[in-house]
Amino acid sequence: MSPAELSPRNPLTGEVAGTVLVTEPTDVADVVGRSHRVFASWGSMTRAERKPYLRAFAKHVLHSMDRITDVVRSETGKDRGDVLAEVNATLTALDFFTRKAEDLLSPKRGTSWPYVITKGWTEYHPLGVAGVISPWNYPFYLPTLSAIQALSAGCTVVIKPSELTPLSGQLIEDLALESGIPKGVVQVIHGDGATGAALVEADTDIIAFTGSPAVGRKIATVAAPMLKPTLLELGGKDAQIVLEDAKIKDAARAAINFGVFNAGQMCVGIERVYVVAEVYADFMAEVTKAAGKVTAATGDKRDIGPLISPPQIDIIEDHLKDAISKGATVVAGGSRIETEHGIYFEPTLLENVDHTMKVMCEETFGPLVPVMRVADEAEALTLANDSTYGLHGSVWTKDRKRGARVASKMKTGSIAVNDHVVNFVYPSIKLGGIGDSGLNGQLGEEGIKAFTIHRSITSARFSPTTKVLGAWLPRKRSPRYWKRLAYLLFGWRR
Repeated sequence: MSPAELSPRNPLTGEVAGTVLVTEPTDVADVVGRSHRVFASWGSMTRAERKPYLRAFAKHVLHSMDRITDVVRSETGKDRGDVLAEVNATLTALDFFTRKAEDLLSPKRGTSWPYVITKGWTEYHPLGVAGVISPWNYPFYLPTLSAIQALSAGCTVVIKPSELTPLSGQLIEDLALESGIPKGVVQVIHGDGATGAALVEADTDIIAFTGSPAVGRKIATVAAPMLKPTLLELGGKDAQIVLEDAKIKDAARAAINFGVFNAGQMCVGIERVYVVAEVYADFMAEVTKAAGKVTAATGDKRDIGPLISPPQIDIIEDHLKDAISKGATVVAGGSRIETEHGIYFEPTLLENVDHTMKVMCEETFGPLVPVMRVADEAEALTLANDSTYGLHGSVWTKDRKRGARVASKMKTGSIAVNDHVVNFVYPSIKLGGIGDSGLNGQLGEEGIKAFTIHRSITSARFSPTTKVLGAWLPRKRSPRYWKRLAYLLFGWRR
């Protein structure tokens, strides 16, 4: 029997973009085994020794931008500029972790008070083999984001890209090898959910997954009995809050831009908008204009592109139908467009929406922008926080202090003030969701340290602290001594 293959087609042309061999689930354990063998050398390097390899990889990605763009476009149909923006976001993460890994993972000194005759510190050692399971919407950026943190921490990596975009995932391994990273440090396997499940069940030391809450829960359930750590980024229902003192034109253009960008196939896209009543009419006028400036299936620079996963249109249309049946009004768009090869959905603006509708509560992952009028800031916050999701969000106001205050009250993992999505290209701070949006997180110091073992060490300066204190057997200290010691050390703080 011939090996199974994946042959993704370009949504724009219908042409086969390329072919990769499927990794049978039974073979995944062998791939992970190779990663463990390579980890013996890669993981034992110092961070300074690994840095030249990672710098070479980042440089090779930079010089391969056109090649990467061609591959990603061939299986997603994305606009060339959009893919180049994705590569730029990738380079931002590559640059940061290549430069900063040594500082972020340097031993952290602890305070020795009140036991000053002992010093202590925490070291960060690589966990081992990181399994990375990534989706189809940003098929180069998302797996590389997890991989560079794992590699910088000293882990080896096995990537399982989406079966819809296997070529973009395979390119990561190819570029790593071409840049000089030792063979086996980065490996890519291919297949559907069964291959991904095998990676979770294999002897991996950590799993980084980006995808749906349903699959994330399955991964967590499988990993839990093995006490295997997981990083789960599981989508969102991200809210935009527009306050009465916002720059209305900017807020309106952002609502459309980040609501329909990449055909709405973006986990941190704007999926619901809350506008204070005082400026609602002005906002609707501006957002309607903005909606008229984007298109679908036109092929020009205003085009939002095709749906990468055609079954997604069923969810989009279900959410739209449900909203209309409950009183929502379609201001712009509202229809699918089927071409000879691809499926598109018009950029769609809705008003008269509420929280009885799926479009305000469930992840749509399509170009629908529902706008809801609210009385004031308090109601906007209440409704924004009325969600099982909590990945990203934004607040729009001319008062930056007010923006920061409102943002701090939003129950979500990341928030932007007077912007949106920018957190994804700000790798020095953590990005991660809560609730149905995920567990743990990536980026920042916390992100890279998630791929490490935290090893804390203490060292007596001249004599064991426990001996000096009198905690050795046979006991030489009375209960009264321990009370007096406690008051001596801590009583002055009262």
